[in-house]
Amino acid sequence: MRVKIIAVLAAALATSGCLSILPEQMVPSALVSLPADRAKAPTAPLLADVAVFPPEAGRAFAGADIAVRDDQELVYLGDVRWSDAAPQLLQGAVVNALSQAQGPGRAVLGQLGAEVDYDVRWRIVDLSAGRETTPVRVEVQVSIMDSETRRAIAQKTFSSAGTPPDRAPRARAAALALAAQQVADEVAAFVTETVTAPVGRRN
Repeated sequence: MRVKIIAVLAAALATSGCLSILPEQMVPSALVSLPADRAKAPTAPLLADVAVFPPEAGRAFAGADIAVRDDQELVYLGDVRWSDAAPQLLQGAVVNALSQAQGPGRAVLGQLGAEVDYDVRWRIVDLSAGRETTPVRVEVQVSIMDSETRRAIAQKTFSSAGTPPDRAPRARAAALALAAQQVADEVAAFVTETVTAPVGRRN
């Protein structure tokens, strides 16, 4: 009898669209991105081929949730998300900026495994909004490596901050996106100022 009752209940659940044992996923009201048309072209030309890898990130900054500093804790911004995982957005923003540079070099995503002259390896130190209208913060540590010798040829830390116009989640997320884009543009400029043309391309 018990087996028959369980079977009837299972059939009812399978045919009913109003019952679910899984928690419903929260759908954000807005997604924030770093669009390609906001990328700023470096002033120096790109003289070599470069692979930009996704930055390493701690758990708080590795996903699509937007971190918020709350005293000694990190919480997440409600109702607004990144349009993709934050490291992929930053990676794409640097590639977009480098792609606008003059010169014979090219920038590619590191995951493609293309043969290049240099690798950009980096790490997200901070990528967070603050409480209310507290300034947003972005900080990354960047290493440019010779892809053949695997030795770092230059390292630098970049940071940016911005104050949202109000406490609304969208305003805070937008301010963070602008700061992130600024850092990505600065990383791209650092790359073009650092890498040199391979021997075959030098005059």
